[in-house]
Amino acid sequence: MTVFIPMRHLGSLAPKTEKKTKPKTKEEIRKAYIKLHARIQRNLLGLPKFEAEVRFHPKRMWRMDYAWPDLKIALEVHGGHHANGRHNRGVGFAKDREKMNEAQLLGWLVIEVTSDNIPQMREWIERAMEQRTRTSGDEQ
Repeated sequence: MTVFIPMRHLGSLAPKTEKKTKPKTKEEIRKAYIKLHARIQRNLLGLPKFEAEVRFHPKRMWRMDYAWPDLKIALEVHGGHHANGRHNRGVGFAKDREKMNEAQLLGWLVIEVTSDNIPQMREWIERAMEQRTRTSGDEQ
């Protein structure tokens, strides 16, 4: 019996191809960024008002893509994960971990998504908000 395994599932076992993809221009990257964030924002409609590009750390210049500061809930969007973007390469990945760990230590609940997670994103945010409002109600 022959088993077919698609090339995309072979990882490092896949034969190396000579096919080179042309690097994206800054304009193409900008358009992809705008398109991704438009999809994100459409999925945030109906939720409490969010703030964009929120600084959360007292000393560092780090920002969260979207946040509900009163609840200390943030949404971080990681783009470029299919194109070897900054969020999944060595130094960029390590710096993102530093940022996320600092946010957690400051009490933030951070939902991290890629374009693949957009269908689940709203449910995760709603659950985070429910958890935070339930927790803050218990403290009173």
